[in-house]
Amino acid sequence: MTVAQASEIPRLAGLATVVADHSWPGTSATVLRLLDPGGRQMILKHNTSKGSFQREHAALARWTEALGASAPQLLDADEAEQDLLMTSVAGRPLALLSLTRRQEHRAYGLAGELLARFHHAAAPSTLPHFGRDRAVYIRAQLAAGTAPLTAAEADMVHEALDLLTRMPPQQTQPSHLDFTSRNILAHPCGRPAGVVDFETSRHEACGRDFLRITQRTLLHRPDLRQEFYRGYGRQPDAAERELIRICTVTDAAAIAVTATAQRRHAFAAEARRTLTAALRTWPEPAPGTAVPHARRLL
Repeated sequence: MTVAQASEIPRLAGLATVVADHSWPGTSATVLRLLDPGGRQMILKHNTSKGSFQREHAALARWTEALGASAPQLLDADEAEQDLLMTSVAGRPLALLSLTRRQEHRAYGLAGELLARFHHAAAPSTLPHFGRDRAVYIRAQLAAGTAPLTAAEADMVHEALDLLTRMPPQQTQPSHLDFTSRNILAHPCGRPAGVVDFETSRHEACGRDFLRITQRTLLHRPDLRQEFYRGYGRQPDAAERELIRICTVTDAAAIAVTATAQRRHAFAAEARRTLTAALRTWPEPAPGTAVPHARRLL
């Protein structure tokens, strides 16, 4: 904790003291658990990324109220210093717990319920150019080169970007966009406690919020997929499944390239595994109906 960060504590949280540091190395956020004299725990989060701070601030101010104690509630904010003071959510990351299969089923079912509540925290809207704008963003991430992608992976990414560019207008909803077992909190018995880390949250195309939990867990565990969507209330529809298929490729490619450049090897390796799996099921285009498999600039 820096001197500047320490000075924010009394101004935002009175006589509270730091009892734990939950910051992730190599990220833009410092996350401190505080304890006030009355025994209340709070979280003070400082983010050096303006965009991440603004997205989380907006989510806490507008949407997490719908989740009650299952999500952080905004207590105070300093926009100039990019600090957020919020309530603490009980539990530990689901990824760190050793659960029985039955406990896992319960946890993922209730996690699906929680995500559905968040998605309905505000009225849906429409993004007329979501696909085109998302493709521009991904291409910018790949502008410096496509290492470590193979030739076949680069061809697949080009086709996925072409499909993304041509997508019709998309309905949007409040989305977490990092809804994974790292951010889903649960009690040791498997009973979910809530969800944290809203710095990627925004109104986003329906379906993209299923992407990361599918890649990291549901794709490999059909039993958890069934429980998750049972809790959510429905399976992804055809349009959402197509969005997931395309964005699995484009997002993984961007992560693989940028994480490799930043020497964040664990993230890069995970993204490469996702691309390898996607390539096995990516269809060959019918002659004259899609972008041919040929090397070209992204």
